[in-house]
Amino acid sequence: MSYLLNKIKKELETLDQNIIHSFNVLVDVDSKQYSECSNVAEIEIEVNGKPAVLAVGFPDMFPNVLPKFFDKNNEFGHIPHKLPNGFLCFTRTESLIIDDRYPTSILLHCLGKVISLIEEGLSGKNKLDFMEEFEVYWPAAIESNIYAHIDIEDSKLRELNLWKEDVKGKQLTFIAAERNHPIENVVKQVFHLDIKESDKFRCIYFPLQKGSFITPPVNYEMWDFTTLKENIFKYLSPKNKQEFYKLVKQKSKNTTLGMEFIIIGIPIQDKKTILFGCILTGHASNLINIKKNRVIKKIHPFVSKPKDLTMFPKNIKRWHPDYLQNRTGGNTGLKDKHILIAGVGSVGSEVAIRFAKAGVKKVSIVDIDFMQLENIHRHALGSNSIYKISEDLGLVENPKVWALEEEIKRKYPFTEVKSYWDDIKLVLENGLLNKERVDLIVVAIGSVNIEMIINQMLYKESNPPPTIYTWVEPLGIGGHTLVTLNGDKIGCYQCLFKEKEETPLYNRSAFAQPFQDFSKTLTGCGSVFTPYNFLDSERSALMSVEAGIKVLMGQLKGNPLLSWKGEDTLFLENRYKTTPRYTLNTEELFDTRFLYNNKECRVCSAEGSEPHYE
Repeated sequence: MSYLLNKIKKELETLDQNIIHSFNVLVDVDSKQYSECSNVAEIEIEVNGKPAVLAVGFPDMFPNVLPKFFDKNNEFGHIPHKLPNGFLCFTRTESLIIDDRYPTSILLHCLGKVISLIEEGLSGKNKLDFMEEFEVYWPAAIESNIYAHIDIEDSKLRELNLWKEDVKGKQLTFIAAERNHPIENVVKQVFHLDIKESDKFRCIYFPLQKGSFITPPVNYEMWDFTTLKENIFKYLSPKNKQEFYKLVKQKSKNTTLGMEFIIIGIPIQDKKTILFGCILTGHASNLINIKKNRVIKKIHPFVSKPKDLTMFPKNIKRWHPDYLQNRTGGNTGLKDKHILIAGVGSVGSEVAIRFAKAGVKKVSIVDIDFMQLENIHRHALGSNSIYKISEDLGLVENPKVWALEEEIKRKYPFTEVKSYWDDIKLVLENGLLNKERVDLIVVAIGSVNIEMIINQMLYKESNPPPTIYTWVEPLGIGGHTLVTLNGDKIGCYQCLFKEKEETPLYNRSAFAQPFQDFSKTLTGCGSVFTPYNFLDSERSALMSVEAGIKVLMGQLKGNPLLSWKGEDTLFLENRYKTTPRYTLNTEELFDTRFLYNNKECRVCSAEGSEPHYE
């Protein structure tokens, strides 16, 4: 590396550049001062026409990674994007492609960005960036966190619940959550805490007004109590000030004494809100003991103005579902939706888990079957879901819906899951659609006759929800997703089976020619199955979930038949035959997605008979 730095120094002397006036390699470097860079140079530059000095750290992987710049002499004061050790964060490198052939050019290019950053900071042009990075400047220790479930869209000042748990005497864990939210099971699932056994405290959330501007603490040094209070109350709306004084006059249900918790929210651009928090301790004497009613009323430090108070800043780690979805690019428009999935086999189980992963609020699942060991290599669940231990019966088979409900709750605890270990026909006949609002039904049963019955039943409903049918063809040759009842009743599952006197019914969407036997057995009639693998199941599930999300968001119109084509290698090896539809390419399949509609369909066509079923 020293050879490379000397090479850069010589090259700078020969280049026609006026950015770096001198380049001096430092010796005996303390790498801890330079973000673990042991190779550092001191450079002379100009900022706003005046001479200045920066330190440049060269990581061991330079020039495959960028150099690091430091204002070690603190020449530029408190400006955005500068950390207490002087490090200047001038770019995000995730998508930057570096040409390692030209290390000197890399240095000059980065330095140009650094100088612009410094000049914008000195002029105040980028001062709002302080707000963007406020949480970085907040002087809490790395492990000092409050895990907070806060709805930042609610701009009302309010009290949160907060629990403290001392984990084996080594680590304090603080969990905050909106009151009157059923989060006990979520806390237990995510944080492994039983809130019923934990100490409970008062925590007040202070949402500040839009346009609030607070300069973060300098060099990670905590504000004093007066500055903290002034910064909060300066930007509280009059209504929230009234709400605060009204709140602190009430007896808190969180009765543990000696500590007060506060969380502050500052709205910034792009509908984002920064959060930071603090613990206020040492004011236990500021209490009023009302002996008559045996009630202890706590006076908040913002009212009592205590002299012996100590403050401990806390980072806020968010776990509200809206934030989690936004953080991962999810669709918060799904947070109030209810999906009903009929059939949770290889395709349906993947559909259910992916809708939960997408942020759907409620998933109802219906299936009558049990998990089997032979399911696990193409099912979303694994071997640990096959059996349950019953106190009365010992080892018993696990219904698919129970196992899947448990798995979804484990992985996505904010999703409400309701399982029906029953036949979908009976569930619909018992009036589920009248009892609950269902926004979308996905049918993944894989039984043509039952799916025809479901189709007929839904078309008899006065206001049925959009319904998707999804299935996989044998040996990886393809899969299909049919959207129905999506704002239009023309085009349904029955349309795929055009009735002709000269031939039996067959699925006209198929890639495999009809009347071929694809069933396989391993040990006899009790082990009959249709051969396809987990990739086929997942591909059909993904297509169905994508279509379902578009339906829910109003982004997909009409009732298209969507298909994916797989390879026909195994198909041909086994001497099976394909249909003319298999010869269509992806674009042609998409262009013909509405042509399946049968104008004489006895279920959905005006020319057909009235919908009926037995």
